[in-house]
Amino acid sequence: GNWNGQPGVWKLIVGGGIIAAAVYYFVFRFAIRTFNLKTPGREEEEEGDGVAPVTVGTGTELARELVRAFGGRHNIAVLDACITRLRITVNDKSKVSKARLKALGASGVLEVGDSVQAIFGPRSENLKTDMSDYLKGAGTEADEPYRADPAEVAAAEAEAATMPKIQRDPEATRKMQAAIAALGGSSNIQEVDEIALTRIRLQLANETAVDEEALQRAGVDGVMHLPGNILHLLVGLNADQYADEMKKQLPKAGSVKR
Repeated sequence: GNWNGQPGVWKLIVGGGIIAAAVYYFVFRFAIRTFNLKTPGREEEEEGDGVAPVTVGTGTELARELVRAFGGRHNIAVLDACITRLRITVNDKSKVSKARLKALGASGVLEVGDSVQAIFGPRSENLKTDMSDYLKGAGTEADEPYRADPAEVAAAEAEAATMPKIQRDPEATRKMQAAIAALGGSSNIQEVDEIALTRIRLQLANETAVDEEALQRAGVDGVMHLPGNILHLLVGLNADQYADEMKKQLPKAGSVKR
């Protein structure tokens, strides 16, 4: 029962971890069900949508097909990714084939502002790198958007009618200014990451400096405390916008993860 000279400490660590995990589960389960958040695997699907998975290779071949599905090279304005999604800012969203992206393995496709986000899970970052490498040396074939057949077009239009259109928050700058202050100031924030669709993960220097009431006033729906001065903020489907805004407002020098 002794650990580092302190009797019973391991029981507190294990017990605290179990309690934190239970609170974490029920808070986010309640929020997802109450607000009907479209987390991966919970998108509404049309029965018999006519879109079948396709088999393509990996690396260059898959990168080429992804570029075409996003409307071709000239339709891609910004190529980015987070932990679970390809985040592509496009010039014309009508040129993006959501049905093709799903056939290539995306579990869901969302429109967020000027971007189209395809959920590929933890391989998203590697897919972004493959696409970037492919575009550096691609020929004219990269300019050709994917041409969907009529069945795919109909399926994509039917799905688009049921999917939420995520509008960017015009108050994001002000909210993140308030959130940074509530978190103990920029010097208390060591890392910022968007995780899943609705959460921001923070590594803090000292979590006791956090003012949770002020965070709530700044628009944060929920706060989860994890071991090691780690916080998860439940902020809704604009988590990527809020995380990017927070990073912009933090000092560029230092250890903030970007």
